Amino acid sequence: MNKNASYKQIIKSTSIFGGSQFLIILIGIIRTKIVAVLLGPVGVGIIGIYQSIIDMMRSGYSLGLDTAGVKEIAEADGKEDRDAFHKTVTRFNRWFKALALAGLVSCVVFCYPISLWVFEDSSYALPIALLSMSVFLAILTTGKSSVLQGMRKIPEMAKSAILGSLFGLIFSIPVYYFWGLEGIVPAFIGTGLISFLCVEFYYRKQHVKDSGMSNNEAFKTGLGTLKLGIFIVISALVSTVSMLLVRAFITRNTDIDAAGLFQAAWTITNVYLGLILRSMGSDFFPRLSAVADKKEQVKNLVNEQSYIVLIIASPVIVGMLLFSDFALTILYSDKFAQANGLLCWQIAGSFFKVLSWPIAFIMLAKNKGLLFFITEVIYYAVYLLSSYLLYPRYGLEALGIGYLAAYIVYLPVVFIIGYRVSAFGWRKNVLIMTVINLVLIAAAFYSTQYMDGHKLLPGAIALCLALLYAYFNLRKVFSLKDIKGWHKKE
Repeated sequence: MNKNASYKQIIKSTSIFGGSQFLIILIGIIRTKIVAVLLGPVGVGIIGIYQSIIDMMRSGYSLGLDTAGVKEIAEADGKEDRDAFHKTVTRFNRWFKALALAGLVSCVVFCYPISLWVFEDSSYALPIALLSMSVFLAILTTGKSSVLQGMRKIPEMAKSAILGSLFGLIFSIPVYYFWGLEGIVPAFIGTGLISFLCVEFYYRKQHVKDSGMSNNEAFKTGLGTLKLGIFIVISALVSTVSMLLVRAFITRNTDIDAAGLFQAAWTITNVYLGLILRSMGSDFFPRLSAVADKKEQVKNLVNEQSYIVLIIASPVIVGMLLFSDFALTILYSDKFAQANGLLCWQIAGSFFKVLSWPIAFIMLAKNKGLLFFITEVIYYAVYLLSSYLLYPRYGLEALGIGYLAAYIVYLPVVFIIGYRVSAFGWRKNVLIMTVINLVLIAAAFYSTQYMDGHKLLPGAIALCLALLYAYFNLRKVFSLKDIKGWHKKE
């Protein structure tokens, strides 16, 4: 693949997967509105809690194999030995079936204590036990999606996700309409089955053969992969615990309203801006995994990804700084405008996040699970410590400053590790883009935070310059004419 073709592949996969995620979010908003009308606040609350239970068990019982599996499948798919590839896929399919069954059994066994813990009422034990089917289907769906991602079937992933969300919406509306609150669990099971059938349909179209290996062989050969998966799960646990500590600290030292302001800023920064990174990662991680042992190719691919990340994310960051208060008002309400300072600090920190993101994938691609875990611990240690020390002086904004400080520390850490394990280094064009975009972001941040009169003018100038600079760099590697060939099969 030549240089420009690689850039085009990055943009293509980002556009396809990002577009699908946008549609899924839109479908989710429609579903939420309908549920709010049909079931009221109680129904929305129960659905949210049930979804959290399913997500928690799906994440825990996947054991990180959804990420580790993508790496191994991508490596196997890049080789000429198709028998080895079919064995790899078969092994992960066996593991996910076993993990799905374990999740189902655990949900049934622990339904009573979960009901008491979450609702302080045992009457929800039976619905939670029935949700075990949703847990089972969610883990199987994750497994098949991981196979598609490892094979870099991004259009198929996008189609299955969109169809699953759309058909799930069509199915759940009449269930909620006729059964009310009693239809929540059947709706979960039905939509879970629909999502699985959609991804299964596109998986079967790949004609991946079952190698016929025994369950014992699948178990033994999968233990090596589990090492990376376990570190991913532990890292996710560190993240969950850290955020729980932050929310508890805010609630105890200020009030529950402040925790709500923090949640609003966190959602905008990490969910909406994070959509860009998730869209890119859908294709980037399997591509990187396929060349993980070739240092020069790793260096080229990470630099190309960083180049596109800067083109897309930098103008978005400048724009978010400029319209942060407007975003809080539109997405939430006027009451959330108090979170503007916190949000701006976090948005500034996001620039260092998007820079470190492609480099951090090197550790996963090279199976360096322990190093990945250590970098996550360093990030959250800096974030928690700096937020705690600054909170008495800066209040809620301290959490934003801590977010920025943590990523300023995290970036050189992952860069040094990337250099040590794969001789990685930024190319001159990426360094120049980084400096110029950093100046524009700093200008936008200063104008919105510290200029009283006419503060929008310098911010608007910075946004225009960021957009023009992004367009200038995009034109070097991509043309609108390239879109015409996207519908063709590769």
